[in-house]
Amino acid sequence: MTNAPALFRSLLVYGLCLPLAVFLGYLLATPMDNTSIAAVEILFFVLAIPLLLRWHHAWLIATWNSSLLLFFLPGKPQVWMGLAAVSFAISLLQYTLNRKMRFLHAPTVMWPLLLLTAVILVTARFSGGLGVRIFGGDVYGGKRYFVVLAAVVGYFAIINRRIPPERAGLYVALFFLGAATLAIGDLPAVLPPSMRFLFVFFPVSSLDAFADQNSVIAQTDLIWRGGGVGALGIAFFCALLARYGIRGVLDMSKPWRLAAFGFFILLSVATGFRSTVVIFLLTLAVLFFLERLHRTWLLLPAILLSLAGGGVLGLFAERLPLSFQRSLAVLPFIHLDPMVEMSAQSSTGWRLEMWHEVIPQIPQYLLLGKGYAFSANEQWQIGGANLEATELVGDYHNGPLSVLLPFGMFGAIAFIWLLVAGVRVLYHNYKFGDPAYQNINTFLFGYFIAKVIFFLAVFGSLHGDLPMFLGLLGLSISLNGGVAKPAVAPEPKLVFTRFNPHPSARRPVSA
Repeated sequence: MTNAPALFRSLLVYGLCLPLAVFLGYLLATPMDNTSIAAVEILFFVLAIPLLLRWHHAWLIATWNSSLLLFFLPGKPQVWMGLAAVSFAISLLQYTLNRKMRFLHAPTVMWPLLLLTAVILVTARFSGGLGVRIFGGDVYGGKRYFVVLAAVVGYFAIINRRIPPERAGLYVALFFLGAATLAIGDLPAVLPPSMRFLFVFFPVSSLDAFADQNSVIAQTDLIWRGGGVGALGIAFFCALLARYGIRGVLDMSKPWRLAAFGFFILLSVATGFRSTVVIFLLTLAVLFFLERLHRTWLLLPAILLSLAGGGVLGLFAERLPLSFQRSLAVLPFIHLDPMVEMSAQSSTGWRLEMWHEVIPQIPQYLLLGKGYAFSANEQWQIGGANLEATELVGDYHNGPLSVLLPFGMFGAIAFIWLLVAGVRVLYHNYKFGDPAYQNINTFLFGYFIAKVIFFLAVFGSLHGDLPMFLGLLGLSISLNGGVAKPAVAPEPKLVFTRFNPHPSARRPVSA
């Protein structure tokens, strides 16, 4: 017998697919035409809607630290930025249809975040607008606005729902390991030409990486610095500590943990960035205290190992590869190769010179910041990658300056309020959260504190670090279902019997 519903579905599918296939074939005849590209993008987005409705939250968390690009969109934004907008839109739509699907409650973070967003929008309005050169304007710098605003939208998208308890470890691992994709940007000189299509999807860290290894250009910089490879090491460093904690990494019954941990630390130190050593030491010191290891027998071995390691480095540091020495230049009392010392001193002197020039500008931008926008004429007059160009784009290599100069006093107040509120939220989840998430909550709290200290005292930028700050907060809130609160012990209920009657029913004792 003929199945009428199945026949109707088949006819409907054919009626939609055949004309669509013909239309796509027509568009692919001119694949580089803007109309064809836009139509194909819209089609793929429509086809991906069922997948987005099901997995948008997991995908957003997994790509939050990834370098993957939406290469087919103007400006090539990162995937997490597009997913943040889509996930937030889906969350709002679901809440409109079902009032029970509320965002997780975290007003402590919401209010400073809304204030910071308002300051950014007001500053952008009165300091050149959201200048986006790719849309034909004559103003640069708008992409940084979009990164900051996408981080805010993405935070609210993450706290839309709770992470399933059975997948908590997977979500946290994906969140941190997404940064490992940055290592792909350091591979152009290693991969064969047939594999270079990867750089359509992942940005290259430096155009110098395309230079031939035997060329003069490739040999001018004797100290190799690979930011992507360093990010790979930091990603696994964070993932291992979030999963096992320091105590679990040092578990001698599982020696592979300590071996992997040491390997990825060495891999990051080999990239020549002093900041990597600083963030490692800060994170380990804070976690050592939060895990209360200073009250155990591990305190004395940690002190002795630190002293012994410092002594060995002091004796043999000069014999290490130059990139290792460049990372260790932040440590005092270590004798290094003169070329490494000159490179480190030059970098420090360059930063001090820039800070000396921009700090007097703070009173000028105290009420209304200068924002991120700058004109094409200013870019043309300044030219290449010198000190003035770095100041123009707001790359101050200093966390407080990256907030105070672009967004003034009100932006600084909102950002400090956000950091204080974030520390409070993470502390509550660390102190009162589910014991099953103890290692994760401890690491999120400790790493957030380390990042705050690093941002304020060592190196930072608002548009570069705000996604990480909000990602850590959103992940913690989504993991714990909001902000954990101390358990309230139930009051004992008194039961009265005929042998223990209520005081009002007791007879007075006669004298």
